[in-house]
Amino acid sequence: MNPAVGSYRAGASPLHRLPAWSKVLALFAWAVVTMIITDPVTAIGLCVAALLLLISILPPPKPTLKALGFILFVAAMTAFYQVYRGYVDAGIDIAADLVGLFALSLAVTGSTSMNDMLDFATRLARPFRRIVPPTIPGLMFAIMLRTIPEISRIMRESRDAARARGIRRNMTALMIPTATRTVGFALDLGAALHARGIGDEALADAPKRRRIRLTAPASTE
Repeated sequence: MNPAVGSYRAGASPLHRLPAWSKVLALFAWAVVTMIITDPVTAIGLCVAALLLLISILPPPKPTLKALGFILFVAAMTAFYQVYRGYVDAGIDIAADLVGLFALSLAVTGSTSMNDMLDFATRLARPFRRIVPPTIPGLMFAIMLRTIPEISRIMRESRDAARARGIRRNMTALMIPTATRTVGFALDLGAALHARGIGDEALADAPKRRRIRLTAPASTE
């Protein structure tokens, strides 16, 4: 649960001026390149470039450092495991790829407003409008970005409540309240969307499908 995801901050950096589609495409291309190239020196160079891009948008320091600290821990554990197995170059390459890709994703989400992301998701779904209305993917994307920090907050509050009762290393005391409150949040969110009719208009505009009526075969007796 990353609090830095979706933490857009307005600015005038080159990344802020780029359209959303170009940044998402660059992120996808970056991921493909990091999977193809296995040279540790190149991986470190790409990682440094991604971190510089992240710094260029002047992100909020506290959530960004917290998110980077978590991914650095994961990358260090992954590198340690690979080095332990004797694959030093692979360990460095994988760790640098993880940090670089995560930093670039933070740079993209931090320099792209929610409206631009939703417009991009809607345009991306237009070729599939015969299957699903274009507004539905945008709505799903917005709900996803809204849900991630909410679940993170619920888990943090559940952990604090367990610690207040003197329970520190009991997963049941953490996961059961988190799961219960998450389901409640989902039900409240669904009820709010239904009450406002959000999504109903999109479904009404969906292409009508011909209904096939199945009838039982006539008896021969």
